[in-house]
Amino acid sequence: METILAFVHDNKPYIDAAHALSSVINIIGWVLGAVLLTIAWRRNTIRSFQVGPVNFQMQEAAVEATATAARDWEAKTPTSTFDLSRIRQTVGRAFVPAVIDNLTGRSILWVDDRPVNNALAVRALRKFRLDVVEAISTEEALAVMAERRFDLVISDMGRGDNMRAGYDLLARIRETDEAIPFLIFSGADKPQHRQEALDRGAQLATNNIIELLDFIIDRLGKQN
Repeated sequence: METILAFVHDNKPYIDAAHALSSVINIIGWVLGAVLLTIAWRRNTIRSFQVGPVNFQMQEAAVEATATAARDWEAKTPTSTFDLSRIRQTVGRAFVPAVIDNLTGRSILWVDDRPVNNALAVRALRKFRLDVVEAISTEEALAVMAERRFDLVISDMGRGDNMRAGYDLLARIRETDEAIPFLIFSGADKPQHRQEALDRGAQLATNNIIELLDFIIDRLGKQN
């Protein structure tokens, strides 16, 4: 014991220096870790991370974004209803590791001549790590699709003077691609509209954001 105490006494400056260096390294490590976590958070690449008071919850961010979009759409569409419990259920299904990994980077083309109407919904989709590209016309949509591949297309119905523009786009796409899922998202939501959309080759017609999201999760969240 005396030998150890003598060693510590004789080498105290070096031991103090080692302690100081260790503290500096720890501080640098925590700062670097905080920076990397912040970057990952902003890029939506962390689903859930918690250490002490630090708590990142990408799932909760997705719930918030989806709820905001649903409330906004409900105000515009009287037949749409807001259900937070269903929103949480839908988001929870999406954030199962295998599902969110499959959703990551999958691409959606959203066609609407008034994209501002869908801004919150697009924001919500991006919280699910989906790549959403917007177009405002049938011609622009077809031009974009000629340049890159998409996993799913969402379209409104009426654009300008053409109240059936959504069906026109669907027909043009089906001339060359019979497989890509095509969804119609518009204010009208009558049974006959849903059936006509299916008859024409669409996979869904709805005015409900959660129903739209449920379909996307089910279709794109599966392994190819």
